Amino acid sequence: MASRVSSVNDAYQLFNVRLPVGVLERIHAYVDHLNSMQPGIDANASMAARMLLMRALEQVEAEMKTASKKAKSGESKK
Repeated sequence: MASRVSSVNDAYQLFNVRLPVGVLERIHAYVDHLNSMQPGIDANASMAARMLLMRALEQVEAEMKTASKKAKSGESKK
C-alpha cells in the first residue's frame, strides 16, 4: 500500500469527517475529562478525537488478530 504522507516531514495530515452533534458533544466531554485529569496538556477537540481514534484502531486491530487466529485454528482442525 502506498504511503499517504505527502512529505517526509509531515507527521499528520488533515482528514475531514462529518460527525453527528451527539458525537461532538461526547468528544467535548472527553476534552473536559482530559483537562480535569491532566491539566497540563490543554487538550482540544482535535487532540481528543485523534486519541480516541487511535485507541479505537488499536482495539479493533487486536480484535482482528484474535479473529484471524481463531479462524486459522478452526481451519487446521478440519
